[in-house]
Amino acid sequence: MTAFRASLLPARRTPRQDNPLRMLVSAAPWRATAYLAGYVVAGSAFFAVATAAVLVGVVFSQLTVTVALTIGSVWVVRCCAQVERGRAALVDAPIPYAYQEVTEPGLVGHLKARCTDPAFYRDCCYLILLHPFLLLLDALALAVWLTLLAGVSLPLWFWAVDSRQADGSFADGVRIGRSDGTGPGIWIDTWPAALTASAVFLALAAYASYAVVAAARLHLTVAHTLLRPPPDPLAEAKRVLAAPGPLRPTPTRPVAGPTTHEGHRP
Repeated sequence: MTAFRASLLPARRTPRQDNPLRMLVSAAPWRATAYLAGYVVAGSAFFAVATAAVLVGVVFSQLTVTVALTIGSVWVVRCCAQVERGRAALVDAPIPYAYQEVTEPGLVGHLKARCTDPAFYRDCCYLILLHPFLLLLDALALAVWLTLLAGVSLPLWFWAVDSRQADGSFADGVRIGRSDGTGPGIWIDTWPAALTASAVFLALAAYASYAVVAAARLHLTVAHTLLRPPPDPLAEAKRVLAAPGPLRPTPTRPVAGPTTHEGHRP
């Protein structure tokens, strides 16, 4: 159990830095950004594909002539889950997997093995049931993180934006706050103002990098919990028996017996 908990700490490619600026310039937040953004796109596509495959499999599972179609639906879900396992390499290592082997011949044997495999239901739980929650987590983390990064780059583009004023006219610059100028906000229309705002956003982004990495770790922990094989309850006992120690069998030496000349005196 200890080894399983250690495997749920996806920190090999997203190490935490004590210094916020070092954290910002490290690869960890950018790997986390790629992982979260990839799920927003790919995860949504997998949700639609897996949902359609499961519905098709459920509808036609009772018809003998469509057994092959049902098996194909299971394979579609498995392929989507395999891509998600491979995507984990962005922030950690690919997630291991283990599916139930087919022991009975024929399409019915394949259908029984695939549809009674607990790994298939864990794949469906991750791809379908948890998709709204994981999508919300990733979208919120990316929205905050990318907004702050856009603020850091203000000096590069503030002069090319026309913002609407309260009287309906337009002027060069960016307004932080109410975009129509009717509410509180800060007007960025000069280089000093843009550089000052960029420094503030940089400080905020340095601390926000911890949040985006934490979101990626939380997402990956959920993926590990559902997409990897369950731990073997006898793994620790097997390790102890396989290691050298007092429980390891020792070879016995033959006891030396009397020679052929013993007991006979000349």
